[in-house]
Amino acid sequence: MFCLCGGVDAELTFEPNSTALYSGEHVNLTCHMRESNVSEWFYEFKWNDKPLVPISSTNVLRIPELTPDRNGDYQCIAHHNSSEENKRSNRATLSVSAHRPRATVRASRTSIPVGGSLTLTCSVEESAGWSYDWFTRSPDAEETAIATNPVQNSLSISQGGSYWCRGRRTHSDFCSEKSHVHHIDRTLSHSSFVVLQHNWTQIFSGETISVRCEIQGGGDTQWEYEWRTTSSHQPVTGPDTAPTHSEYRLGTASVFHSGEYWCKARADWYSSTEWSEAFQLRVTPDKPRPRLTADSTTITGKGSVALSCSVENPSEWRYDWFRRTSASSAAQILRYNETDDEISISEEGFYSCRGRRGDTTFLTEDSNRVTIENRVSHKASVALQPDWSLVFSGETITVRCEVPADVLTEWEYEWTKPNSTTVPTHNEYRIVNASSSDSGSYRCLAKDKKNLNSTTEWSDDVTLTVSERPAANLSADHSAFPVAGSVLLTCSVGPASPGWKYYWYRGEKTSEPLTDEDFKSNGQSARASREGLYWCRGGRGDPVHYTQYSNSVRIHGIVHNRAAATLQPNWPNRYRGEAVTLRCEIQGGDSEWEYEWTATSSHAPPNTKEFRISLGSDLSGSYWCQGRLKGARQNSTGWSVPLTLSNAAAPRPVVTVSPSWLTPGASVTLTCGGGPRPTAGWRFYWYRPIPSDFSYELLPGSDGGTEQNSFVIRGLTESAGYACRAGRGDPVFYTEYSETKWVWSVDSNSSVSLKVSPDRVQQQSYHDQVRLNCKGNSDKWRLWRFNRDEAGFTECESQERTPSFTWPTEHYFPSGVYWCGSGSEISNAVNISSVQGPVLLESPARPVTEGQSVTLSCSWFSRTNLYSNFSFYKNDELLQSDVRWELEISVVSKADEGFYKCEHQGDFSEETAAPRPVVTVSPSWLTPGASVTLTCGGGPHPTAGGRFYCYELLPGSDGGTEQNSFVIRGLTESAGYACRAGRGDPVFYTEYSETKWVWSVGLT
Repeated sequence: MFCLCGGVDAELTFEPNSTALYSGEHVNLTCHMRESNVSEWFYEFKWNDKPLVPISSTNVLRIPELTPDRNGDYQCIAHHNSSEENKRSNRATLSVSAHRPRATVRASRTSIPVGGSLTLTCSVEESAGWSYDWFTRSPDAEETAIATNPVQNSLSISQGGSYWCRGRRTHSDFCSEKSHVHHIDRTLSHSSFVVLQHNWTQIFSGETISVRCEIQGGGDTQWEYEWRTTSSHQPVTGPDTAPTHSEYRLGTASVFHSGEYWCKARADWYSSTEWSEAFQLRVTPDKPRPRLTADSTTITGKGSVALSCSVENPSEWRYDWFRRTSASSAAQILRYNETDDEISISEEGFYSCRGRRGDTTFLTEDSNRVTIENRVSHKASVALQPDWSLVFSGETITVRCEVPADVLTEWEYEWTKPNSTTVPTHNEYRIVNASSSDSGSYRCLAKDKKNLNSTTEWSDDVTLTVSERPAANLSADHSAFPVAGSVLLTCSVGPASPGWKYYWYRGEKTSEPLTDEDFKSNGQSARASREGLYWCRGGRGDPVHYTQYSNSVRIHGIVHNRAAATLQPNWPNRYRGEAVTLRCEIQGGDSEWEYEWTATSSHAPPNTKEFRISLGSDLSGSYWCQGRLKGARQNSTGWSVPLTLSNAAAPRPVVTVSPSWLTPGASVTLTCGGGPRPTAGWRFYWYRPIPSDFSYELLPGSDGGTEQNSFVIRGLTESAGYACRAGRGDPVFYTEYSETKWVWSVDSNSSVSLKVSPDRVQQQSYHDQVRLNCKGNSDKWRLWRFNRDEAGFTECESQERTPSFTWPTEHYFPSGVYWCGSGSEISNAVNISSVQGPVLLESPARPVTEGQSVTLSCSWFSRTNLYSNFSFYKNDELLQSDVRWELEISVVSKADEGFYKCEHQGDFSEETAAPRPVVTVSPSWLTPGASVTLTCGGGPHPTAGGRFYCYELLPGSDGGTEQNSFVIRGLTESAGYACRAGRGDPVFYTEYSETKWVWSVGLT
């Protein structure tokens, strides 16, 4: 081994230039000079820093035969022949192995394929500088050299045989040891297969089996065979005992033979087939056990039964059949080595079968036994004595097996019954002190003692249920009896079952059963006419088995006094959240009483004369009370008539305003209706909503509420919303606030005013640019809108400094009543309608003062046929029809009020909609014969020429009434009422109001 070190002036090299040299080889050491003439120098060679030979002029040193003691470091020193200059080479390490190397042969594949070849490669301990000699030998020939000293280290062969090689140093006679012999097989074109001697699907432990190697297209070739396997039982590999035959006998199979098996066939030493595909052999450790079945287990008369012996893969087996006359007798062979797995038999007995196969006869386990009985014509039946299918713990019952009379047969019995390890053979089975473990189904059959396989049919199942000891239940139709009266007592035992007698007791449970003359019993019912604590229990059987004692029932006499449950305050209706006092009043005596209450509510009332509750869902229901005499609590008044409390919510009031449009300084009347009425203890509270924080402000003069459900506001100067609610009781119970109703001021005395541009009621949607202008001394404005459809108000916009609000033409302009506000002041209200038709009627947005002039214009948007007529209508009556598109009214008066529209080329403008009235009734609850007042408000007002009507005109309102109120006297039943308003000639009507009902609380 040598290494070179850089950075020197001379270089020392070895020849041969190998990483490993061996004992017996020679080596040449050469000292190369860099950039100098070799002849100008003398050379000195050192070994381990010692002179190796004298200094000479040759730069090559030959060591003729290396030995291991020549290992070490080598260096050369060059001395210049005309100066004192010296140059040292690198140090080179030489390693000499004591043994010759052995060549190694490797093959490119394991065998030569059909029609192909393979490549052998020779190498010497992975060292360089070698040439190679190749040798072969056939079975009947000497060693033969087939290639000598080739430069290539590989050899391609196409014939089987034994091959080896050796290495030879290039330019030297030094040779390596020969390689080991490498045997090469040539693969034949024939295919081999492993097959099982018997083509069975499954192999069982204990069977004798063989596998066989078959050659496809083998002809008359004399083959030798090779086997290999993954099983625990490997084939023997010795020269005399190896399985070289086509059949490989495994002997008696065991699970250790399970595994994969391969084979191949050899025509000579170097020619063989490929290994076969793996054959998987699985050996099941346990013998199979056939399953014997019968299409019936009984033979009736001269009939027969089919038996079937089932083994997996039945075609691989033959069958043996056996019969026993009794369970302990020896088996008799019926049939032997049968191919059929099914036979027919006509005798009773115990049958079994087994399977067999193979040359040495491998037998399965014996099958299960099947018992075949010869059924006589009789059928057994099970009877219970007593005949109770439901018995209770501790009772005694007998189960009997009955067979129709047959004096010639002596029977033995067989039973199936629950929870039993012993099977009785007698016809009677007595259960003493029954328990739940005796519950279940019972059946029996009878066997002829002389031939136990001759039996009756099984009886039908009889189910016996054993329950825990029952308790009696005692009930009474009343808990008290009047003078000379009685109470009916009923004693029952559950679950229901027959055979009970009933025993009655008064006082202690341990007392003797009752036999008093004043106690009349009849089976499970009895009449008691004496006070006391009563019990009962049931009993049946011999000896008598008793139930547990029943619950107790106390019976007492009734006193003549009567109890009544009363309510304070005694209003006709009470509502959820109100506080009321319940009192138990006893009539007809000044005795001292103790009080009891009971109720259907989830809250138990206290046993006091009176108590106070606040109505709610857990307190609704019926309440009863009764009194018991102090010192004689068995004497009671009996329960009162029930007092029922509901969980109904108080009705929400409805506020109406009349009129809804007014001039500044006029008065408006508020009415709070829709449920609460003054005669029921209600007081009425009046409010003005504050939109900014959604709160309510109590109106002056209604701090403590008003007795009447109407309230007059005088000198109203601005638009405003109003609401009401009712309250009663101490502390006061309030209803919800009503919805807000608005009063609109057509003018305003405040410093704030609202104008609309264009100045008209109707505005064209998506066409007109509507501008609303608020005027007044303010720099902060709010615009509000009231939408009648939604019955609510909306803050449209809020802004500073700019008192103008504009809707662009591409935006929809919503209809409603508009007003603006600044601080606490609000402007007049303006009613604006958004229309989408091609024609609209232009009329002033604000009401016109009497005596002024006004012009109504008919606008249209197509602007075609300018000379066609325009028609104007008032309350659907034609006023004018010509080419003029304006209608002038020079001096406006009350007679000009109404609903106007115009028509052009068949298109009508929208008519200003009349407000829908709202009817209120007062009171809404009344006693028969009382009077009720109807009020028609919410829009139409008597001062605007309106008259008021009902659906089915009420007597006295045929031509309408001038006032918007109407009194109905002597009302005797519940009824609904509505109103509408009309004016003009012919009469123009509003819509009907919604219906409001008056409820009679004392209908007969």
